[in-house]
Amino acid sequence: MVRRTGLVVGCLLATAAAAQENPGFDPDAPCGGELRAADDTDKLMIAAWMHGYRSAGGEAAGMVDLATSASLLGELFTSCLADETRSLNEIMSPAEPSRDLVVAPAAAGTEADARALLMRFLDPAADRVALTAALKPEDADISEVYAEPLAGKLKASFAQTFTPGIQIGPKPDQNALLVYYSTTARLKSGDPALSNFPGGYADVLQYFRGDHPIVRFKFVEEGKELGLAFDGLIFVNGRWVLMPKPWRALE
Repeated sequence: MVRRTGLVVGCLLATAAAAQENPGFDPDAPCGGELRAADDTDKLMIAAWMHGYRSAGGEAAGMVDLATSASLLGELFTSCLADETRSLNEIMSPAEPSRDLVVAPAAAGTEADARALLMRFLDPAADRVALTAALKPEDADISEVYAEPLAGKLKASFAQTFTPGIQIGPKPDQNALLVYYSTTARLKSGDPALSNFPGGYADVLQYFRGDHPIVRFKFVEEGKELGLAFDGLIFVNGRWVLMPKPWRALE
């Protein structure tokens, strides 16, 4: 590291063989060409830019001096050598998150939370039987969402629906997800989002109790709107459960 720092410091301080007429660098251009064309002034500007980039991201870049600048440039040169087609911006802010980066989970019951759950079904390696079983509603969940006499009928219906081994999931060519999010209270009050749900919900609105997030979703091919549709994903008692086609219990 000491040797590399010394070499880069020497590079920083050495007189350029052919100084550019308009010193500067383009952080969106391929790094290989930019670093090869950079003179001493450009390298100092790149180092200062790196300090600012890290500080803006909340990362302490250390003392701003020649030694630290040389160390930063050394890291940049090493990263660029791995793929000279990447831009300086891409190196400093990679598209793929760092292994050490901790992404805060979506708040429970939100659309993002529902989407994150459903995206797991798109993983070809997912245990969809287990994922589906985890969505089975308990009797207490049904009673929280629906009033009697519909609640009692749904308890009997869903007990037969969620048999061992049942699973939901996309067809082999379906690789994307569409999510329609609302709440039971909003649907009951005539929320325009009701148009995104099956028409049968008009028959059960009167039985809704409380205000619970509810989702209709589709597994589709990328860029398409038609696909395998499901409804009745509801957040209740701290978890998502699936209560599909509740109007059928009224038939």
